[in-house]
Amino acid sequence: MLTATMLGLKMLGFLMLMFSMCDAIDQCHEELILNPPEVLEEFGKTVTVNCSSADNGDGMYWKVGETQSPEENETSTVWEVNLSDWNVTAECIKWLNETSICRKELKITVYQNPEEVILFPTKHAAALEGTQYELQCDVVNVSPVQHLTVRWYRGSETNIKTDNFTESKATKGLANESSTLAVIFSRADNGAQFQCEAQLDFGERGSSPPVISSVHTVSVHYAAELKNQTEDVYGNEGDNVTLTCEAEGHPAPAFSWSLDGRSLMETESNLNVTIATNAMYICTATNYLGDTTKHINVHVMKTNVMGAPSAITTPDPSRQISTGCPLVLTPAEIVVRFGDPASVDCSTSAKGFQGMGWEAPSGATTSKTNVTTWRVEQMMDWATKPLCYVNRVDGQCYVMLQITLYKTPDSVSVSALDQGPMVDGTEYRLKCDVTNVAPVQKLKVTWYRGNEAVHTESFNDTTEIQVNVSSTLRVTPKRDHDGELFRCEAELHLGPNGPERVPTETSSPLKAVVHYAPVFTGSYSEEVDVFRGDNVTFGCSADGHPAPEIQWSYSPGVHVTVTTRGSQKSITVTRATSTDAGVYVCDATNKVRVVRRNVTLVVKDTPYSGKGLWWLLIPFVFVIIFVVIVLADRWKRHGQYTFVPDKPNKNDSGIPMTPQSKEASV
Repeated sequence: MLTATMLGLKMLGFLMLMFSMCDAIDQCHEELILNPPEVLEEFGKTVTVNCSSADNGDGMYWKVGETQSPEENETSTVWEVNLSDWNVTAECIKWLNETSICRKELKITVYQNPEEVILFPTKHAAALEGTQYELQCDVVNVSPVQHLTVRWYRGSETNIKTDNFTESKATKGLANESSTLAVIFSRADNGAQFQCEAQLDFGERGSSPPVISSVHTVSVHYAAELKNQTEDVYGNEGDNVTLTCEAEGHPAPAFSWSLDGRSLMETESNLNVTIATNAMYICTATNYLGDTTKHINVHVMKTNVMGAPSAITTPDPSRQISTGCPLVLTPAEIVVRFGDPASVDCSTSAKGFQGMGWEAPSGATTSKTNVTTWRVEQMMDWATKPLCYVNRVDGQCYVMLQITLYKTPDSVSVSALDQGPMVDGTEYRLKCDVTNVAPVQKLKVTWYRGNEAVHTESFNDTTEIQVNVSSTLRVTPKRDHDGELFRCEAELHLGPNGPERVPTETSSPLKAVVHYAPVFTGSYSEEVDVFRGDNVTFGCSADGHPAPEIQWSYSPGVHVTVTTRGSQKSITVTRATSTDAGVYVCDATNKVRVVRRNVTLVVKDTPYSGKGLWWLLIPFVFVIIFVVIVLADRWKRHGQYTFVPDKPNKNDSGIPMTPQSKEASV
């Protein structure tokens, strides 16, 4: 019995020895350590990498491409190479014994900073106000492009646009890339300076120094615009006055004058005239983009007016009073809503005056008393400039009433100047139209995004009649602006004599629809490992507006299936084989852009797990032991013992026979 047991134990030991040998063939007992663990270096530079292990095994060496370094029987081996090959690959290999190895691949990124960054307009012509203008930034000889970032700057502003090329196909070697910036300019942008910079960004591993383009200065051409379109000039008959026509334009405008429909010879912005009768002069300012006109009304004063300037274009009542004209207006200045009534008293402290009164197109009066009132039922004349005068023995003097006639807008509305929808990172213009408002120099337009004020604009136009004006908001939308409400608010700030509550009109809101490029979501690994015969699933999902379409590209295989769940498309490989290994490309596409990410599937040989093998061996061992015991038992029965007689006793007692020796059986 003891002999049978020993035989079973010997066979069990033999099986354990076989298991340990198998485990040694397919398993690395210690990890190879690379220092540095990965290489990020400029093309042409020399790098040194050390590969070490706890013991030297049967030798270590480097395999670079198809070239193998000499084997070293040390615990480390050093690789030094000049990075002059864009496709260089390297792995450290250690012999565990004569039949098995450990290997570790070195991740290598070879880069080259851009050789040059060039900024230029796509059309070699001046930018026109209100017309889209495109600038292009060329990045020359850069690698790898999937790590390239291009940023745009205008003047001292922070970057106004950023382009990433992470969706570019992972390539090695030099390449050229371009980024464009579309801008719609206003006259205020004339002389604006733009730059672009290119930089390689390697995330946590750092980034290269940026390469910056030269400065590009934009010349914006715009039509001529007058500072004011109407003006009233007062003077005595025979006075010489200078009429001024101030206009701005690019190119600078040319000027022409006419009187009552008759062209004059003057071509400058100023015109010298001698006042004879009431007249209307028209000035026209012109450049190749358009023209604009100004109407100047010349009014003849009474010839016996004394103490007044020869021509009045900007009355100053306080100065006239200081020269000794004893007139007081109550109130001294009025603010009147268009169409409302108005009245002002004029009084004098002069003794022995010969009469006083108001001179005005409407509401004129005369009086022998020391108080006279100017009154109108409806203020409808934008040009009204009432004069209160008093006739004294030594002549006549006067003061002019300061009137601010205002009108709230008929409407305030927001519209888009550029075709929508908005696109993330691309400048977009919104326009606020304010119709029939006066006086425009008192107007303030405020833009709101949600409840946040984002821009305020005032106007310098001195036009006193009702006009239509607009304000432009330049916005570079971001993805989180999608669905936000933009509105504008028009306020007339009329000063202390104006209404207690500032007249305000607000537009209806405009809802922003912002399209943005797909952005991959969820966890992501550039490399997915699977053992031969196992199953693996990896997915691809992205967020964008419009919602992106997800598409996988790969070499067809019988083990590969694509499933869709919500916005995610997943690749499932069942019973993986070496034919399933390779690069799987996920494209997320919408109207804005196509973005791409690559997943490399690596199919590895199935390792033998010690633990799993023991579970497989346990029943096998029990079977072997059982067979050994059975064989031993048979051997015993055949050689030494007979427990049951071949034939029953005559008395059929069934009692076993006594043991027999070999000698007795002979």
